[in-house]
Amino acid sequence: MPDALPGLSLPTLTGRKVDSRALKDNIVVLDFWATWCAPCIGEIPDFNALQDKYAARGVKVIGLAAQSGWPQDIRKYAAKYKMRYTILAGNDDTVSDFRVINFPTTFLIAPGWKPYKKYSGAYEGKSADIERDVEALLKQNNR
Repeated sequence: MPDALPGLSLPTLTGRKVDSRALKDNIVVLDFWATWCAPCIGEIPDFNALQDKYAARGVKVIGLAAQSGWPQDIRKYAAKYKMRYTILAGNDDTVSDFRVINFPTTFLIAPGWKPYKKYSGAYEGKSADIERDVEALLKQNNR
C-alpha cells in the first residue's frame, strides 16, 4: 500500500463533485468496484450496512465505480442494488493512481486522507475485518 494516497475529484451519479480535500476530516471506506464484477455486487449489502451503522459517526462509505461506463450507466446498477452510499464515477487514471489491480479493492482511509488498510478481492469475513478496523480508527480519533 502506498505511503500517501493520491487525491481525487470525481462526479457522483448525479453530477456533484466529490473531492478528497473535503473528506480529510473523515474516516473513509473507499471501495473500487465495477458493474460487471459479480463479487463486487455481492459486497453491496455489506457496504450498505457499514453506511447505516457508521454514517452518524462521520464515516464516509464511497463506492468508486470503474470501467463501468458513464454515470447514467452506473445509475441503473445503483438503483437495482439499492446502494445507499455515495457512488463516484471513476476512470482508468483513478484506478492507476491508486494502484488497483483487481476488483473489488477497498481502502480504509484515516483522517488526513492517510492510508490505513487495503483489502484486495472479495473474501469471507472482509466486512468484519473492515468493521473491526473502522472501530479501531474511531477509537484512535475519539469518535
